Amino acid sequence: MTRSFISELILNNAFELYGQPKWTFGKNTCNTYEVFAEVVHLPGGAAIPASLLLELIERDEDLTLTFSQWFLKSAILSAAELSAKTNSHVTLSVNLLPQFASQENFVAQVLSLIESAGFSAKKLQFELSEAQNLSARGIENLNVLHDEHGVGLYLANFGKGHSNINLLSEVHFDGIELDRSFSAKIPDDQTVRLICAIQNMADTLNLHVCAKGIETPEQFEFFDDLNVFKGQGYIIGKPMPMEELLEYINLYAVHVQED
Repeated sequence: MTRSFISELILNNAFELYGQPKWTFGKNTCNTYEVFAEVVHLPGGAAIPASLLLELIERDEDLTLTFSQWFLKSAILSAAELSAKTNSHVTLSVNLLPQFASQENFVAQVLSLIESAGFSAKKLQFELSEAQNLSARGIENLNVLHDEHGVGLYLANFGKGHSNINLLSEVHFDGIELDRSFSAKIPDDQTVRLICAIQNMADTLNLHVCAKGIETPEQFEFFDDLNVFKGQGYIIGKPMPMEELLEYINLYAVHVQED
């Protein structure tokens, strides 16, 4: 596929957004959900997994910026709509490519999108992708959004790619997300010890931990007993189209109290 064809797909809203819940352990509630592009609808009616094109997009700077701008706008608008339809406190969690976060006008773009959608900055949470290195400008941009506007920051897929411990001393993260490979190896003794060590480190640094890839009752119970903050995986909720996510939020989210 050519760059111009992929760009046209982006601008024509051919990428369909899905949402996946993030469970808050100990509270039996789910107000945070992660949004991502799951399906691409091609001309003629065919559909393919979005991951096939996202791999190409992440290798091209222009496509990365075009897609990131479209995606963030679409995700924020969907979050505002879900909040209104469910009358609930909804937090939007979105994957953020460091290349996009490093743009000079990134902070202004984010604030403009939030304002135009009528969404709260404190209900937006960025998961910094491990796919690229974060520049000094990117670090400054994220810290401004966090410190001055209340946008949440998580270091995604901790322990993988560029998602390393050095960033914890530079970016004002609220938490870290464990790569799904950790969950997959439970109850391996070495993996269990490593997860416990990461949780202890997070407690010391006042960071939340979100465990991804939770697929079995044993894995869920392990993270629940460990007092991990949030969890995500098929046993909690699969990725689903927005209309299905609406039903899930109605069931499990904390709703706004009427006066």
